[in-house]
Amino acid sequence: MRQFLLFAFLLIGFFQAAGQKSDDIIIAKLDDYLKSANNAYRFNGVALVLQNNEVLINKGYGFSDMSAKTLITPETRFPILSITKTLTSTIILKLQDEGKLSVKDKLSNYFPDYPNGSKISIHHLLTHSSGIYNYTKDVDIGDSAIVNHPISKEKVLNHFKDKPLDFPPGKYYSYNNSGYFLLGLIIEKVTGKAYETVVRENIFRPLGMNQSGFDFINLPKSVKAQGYEIWNQETLIPYKHYDSTYTYSAGSVYSTTTDLSKWAKAISSRQILKPQTWELAFKPKIKSYGYGWMTGELFGKKYVRHSGGYPGYMSEFIYYPDSGITIILLNNFGTYDQNIWSIGMGVSAIVFQLPYDNWTLRKEITLDKSILQSRVGTYQLIFLKQKSKVNIKLEGERLYLEIEGLKLPLYAENETHYFLEYFNAQVIFKNGKIIFHSHGQDGKLTKE
Repeated sequence: MRQFLLFAFLLIGFFQAAGQKSDDIIIAKLDDYLKSANNAYRFNGVALVLQNNEVLINKGYGFSDMSAKTLITPETRFPILSITKTLTSTIILKLQDEGKLSVKDKLSNYFPDYPNGSKISIHHLLTHSSGIYNYTKDVDIGDSAIVNHPISKEKVLNHFKDKPLDFPPGKYYSYNNSGYFLLGLIIEKVTGKAYETVVRENIFRPLGMNQSGFDFINLPKSVKAQGYEIWNQETLIPYKHYDSTYTYSAGSVYSTTTDLSKWAKAISSRQILKPQTWELAFKPKIKSYGYGWMTGELFGKKYVRHSGGYPGYMSEFIYYPDSGITIILLNNFGTYDQNIWSIGMGVSAIVFQLPYDNWTLRKEITLDKSILQSRVGTYQLIFLKQKSKVNIKLEGERLYLEIEGLKLPLYAENETHYFLEYFNAQVIFKNGKIIFHSHGQDGKLTKE
């Protein structure tokens, strides 16, 4: 019996040590990968990885203020941008759990004079399928002076309220900040309190998220990350963030990874909402979007996620429910049409112990136009057992790769190697073969 117990203890100790060693290897790889992304000007921020609600890594990379050389830490405040929508949708669903509203309710229930309000439901607002004009469509970098100051809800509402619908409610998916702005107003109508107060009372305070709030623009410089529209070897352009009243319930929250770890744990342990309500939130409704969550699959693992992007900042929240993995990335550079999803892909690959590539600082060279023209064509791509149609086009002096609705610049590193700047991927023309290399794995391109 004693021998058996001794053997059992030794066996348990072996597996604990093996598990610890495995975690240590993963942590070291994550740290090395994120350092490489920072060195390649692809990530400057803080990364959090949770495994079964235990922290694998929560660490800053780079500077919160480039000029002052202030280091980023897990306590540095960042705008989380459209990840705010996960909070807004949670409040709406909590009010439904309490019987105070229904996602089937029409907009006209709350705003009787809203045009087409009897055709638009809370469900449509939550799923970006309302057809309402998206008010942020009219704002670009040149409008920073307008959005950097407080603005009334009425002024924002009047900007899109009377514009014609882009499509009949429920027919299509079209990402829409106006819908989430309206959800904030509905929350205020139902509760009789400010949207910000409701989020504080139902999420921030119960979870102890003491580093989170809304008025990012007026935070002391010492606690927040300065945003940069452009950050690379040659150029550094700061960008002043928008006022929280402009994005409101669609994107006004700021936080830290330390605070967001508490939000992540509340989600994975199904706090705040009923367990079946969380499943409702995660269930795709239209074009893989649920109630405040994007859904999908990466490396054969199902995820729910939300990203955020606006000049100066990018954010990513990825949760793999079946694996108990959460990845949160907050970054303080970027501009329109950029994201840090590719960083999340690399982190995911490491956590799941799959092939991956560290980032390399690559430099574009100029090639003769005849060489570039020889790469043009329509191709079939087979990558990770999936088939896709790919077009490579030449516009001016640059190649572009078109895939699944995306049009991405393809930069020449030399005559045979071309790279996608933000996806850690290469297209290689060599020895009569065409290879698509991404995240440590090769795919095959065949010209049609």
